Amino acid sequence: MRLLIVDDEQFAVEGLLYCCNWNEAGIEEVVTANRADRAREIINEKKIDLLICDIEMPDEDGLSLVGWVKEHSPWTETIFLTCHSEFSYAKRAVNLGSFDYLLKPVDTAELLSVVSGMIAAVREKEEYESYNKMYHKYLNLWQQEKPKRVERFWQDLLSRSILSFGDFFERELAGAGVGLEPADLVLPILISIENWNKPLSPRDQEIMEYAVKKAAAEFFTEQYQGEAVTDKNGVLFILLYAKGGEAGKPGIQQLKATGQHFIKACQDMFYSIVTCYVGSFKSLQQLPGMCESLKTMERDNISRTQSVLIYIPQDQVPLSPESEGIELDDLVAYMLTGKRESAVQFIHNLAEKLQADPCFQGRHLDALHQDTLQIIYHFLQVRGINAGSIAKFTDWTSARIRGLSQYRHWAEGMVSAVMEAEFERQEKGGVIERSIRYIQHNVEEEISRDIVADYVGLNPAYLSRLFKKETGQSLIDFLISVKMNRTRELLDTTDLPVSAIAQQVGYSNFSHFTKMFRKQFDVNPQEYRKVTKRID
Repeated sequence: MRLLIVDDEQFAVEGLLYCCNWNEAGIEEVVTANRADRAREIINEKKIDLLICDIEMPDEDGLSLVGWVKEHSPWTETIFLTCHSEFSYAKRAVNLGSFDYLLKPVDTAELLSVVSGMIAAVREKEEYESYNKMYHKYLNLWQQEKPKRVERFWQDLLSRSILSFGDFFERELAGAGVGLEPADLVLPILISIENWNKPLSPRDQEIMEYAVKKAAAEFFTEQYQGEAVTDKNGVLFILLYAKGGEAGKPGIQQLKATGQHFIKACQDMFYSIVTCYVGSFKSLQQLPGMCESLKTMERDNISRTQSVLIYIPQDQVPLSPESEGIELDDLVAYMLTGKRESAVQFIHNLAEKLQADPCFQGRHLDALHQDTLQIIYHFLQVRGINAGSIAKFTDWTSARIRGLSQYRHWAEGMVSAVMEAEFERQEKGGVIERSIRYIQHNVEEEISRDIVADYVGLNPAYLSRLFKKETGQSLIDFLISVKMNRTRELLDTTDLPVSAIAQQVGYSNFSHFTKMFRKQFDVNPQEYRKVTKRID
């Protein structure tokens, strides 16, 4: 870092030059000038990172000089010095984009604090230049990318908008051009972006999510055929194909190793913390249920991050082969208690049992179909769910069932769809309201997204996605907004030093606190207080 000090008074220059150990503050070289024209020569000769400039100089005032600097050396951060606390000076300094505005004589500790913030700002600009090259590479790809027919097919299948049995499904599969047969298997991997290691605007985040998606496709489909798909709820899946059954399946150890390399690349290249949830190979009809089980894993994971987690079925529901009749009481109980996997396993076991029963006839299938429909309607009525809110509900309920295999896929899809609707309805209300209340009640604590997620008992990435979906604002942006509004209130109503206010609202890093306030209100806290006091 190189610092330039400009002041027409030599004793003032020397005072700043020897007021502290600049090397310890992160400054490798300090140069000085007594006139504005000499300062211009230095800036044309050397890259100046930081500029400390007096405003009142006989040949040319500092405001004019800094205006020139902003045009010819835009990366330079500036502090103004003056003997006068005139509001007009402060206003012009802010308009020129000055980092700060200090009165002479300058307090050394205050000066070093401001310089520290300037150094951080310069380094952030340098980092952004490197990041910007990579960003624009993916921006161009993102802008050129067209929606894919294949991805739309997977989105419809995973959201159960496709009737996944019989001729309906075969026609959809053939028309999508996926390159799979109805008997082929697919293994889903849920890619969860847990956190970003640097602040991103909504647009930048969307582009970086696209970059993570493309990288995931490159890592996981390099050796095996597959597709990267974002479902209709914004969840990223890698779908690996196994054509013709067992042949060519990747092993679990291979998937874990690939996942770890991918997680490391995301951290290094895309500023993202990622966790991978690996499912098991399923038929195309069973794939939506497997993906929903992976979502359940993600929702319940509040401790393991940057890991490759392998799906293990949590509920195995045994069904006695000697049981007589078709009893669906257990299915009702599983649905009402929210045990989706148990309900699906119950249907699977029931279908297998009935398939082996030589006495099972078509009339029994019709009765089973109608009984299951009655359970679905009963569940919707008890939970107060509008059937119209469930995708393709009319098509599902009016579909003709012509065999136990079709019944199994139909019943699993129906039960999963209505239970997922119930889960989403519960979470949209209570969790978001509890998160907002917790943030508002603990605004003066050092809280983070992970702390809020732990309070409501959800995975941080899942909570962030839910919060953004329901409020239109990211959880982090809302947290910062609440803290900055509290800061403004304290600045308006108390005489506490700005540093004390920063600590009171939970910021131990004063430079970061100042940056967040400026981002919210376009001025730093000190300047805000000066302006409001002047108005008063």
